[in-house]
Amino acid sequence: MHTEEKDTSKRILEAALNLISQNGYAQVSMRDIAQEAGVAISQISYHYKNKEGLFIALIRQLKESFVGDIREKMEGISSSDGFIDFICEYSKESIVKDSDIHRLRLEFSNLAMSSEPFRAEFSVLVGELTEVVASYVARYASNLEIMKTHTPVQTANFIIAFVLGVSTQYLAEGKNARALETIDILRAIVR
Repeated sequence: MHTEEKDTSKRILEAALNLISQNGYAQVSMRDIAQEAGVAISQISYHYKNKEGLFIALIRQLKESFVGDIREKMEGISSSDGFIDFICEYSKESIVKDSDIHRLRLEFSNLAMSSEPFRAEFSVLVGELTEVVASYVARYASNLEIMKTHTPVQTANFIIAFVLGVSTQYLAEGKNARALETIDILRAIVR
């Protein structure tokens, strides 16, 4: 892909992220995205085929960025306490700092309930995230109480579901910081 095409593609993805995270998938048209990106609708069709293809490309890009970020930051963990503390603090920071991305994840999970292509992509996203977290659970949290009755994958699934639930509560309550305090319960449950 030529530099100009990459720039156009990047502008389209940035416009889609901005509009969808603010207004929701159903409320954003291809025309809105084209206008925000400063491109013709035909350029969106050329790069992504349709709105669904654009949204899936956006989710893939964000997944790569998010999974890469969490992998990189987890490299500094060396103990079970460090693991739990990291998960709690990283989750709080991410929910606040990247609330647009969490809103987009909510949009994506809603679409996954009724669309096979979105369901498949959502499964890949959760699968990769679970794999990363489970590998650190196995490496650094094998001595935790929860590991006596649950596998690393089960524990990772619980942690991810818990954090996603808190992010949903945070967003649904108008970014109420009180919802973030719930994440600290994870320390007691997982230890």
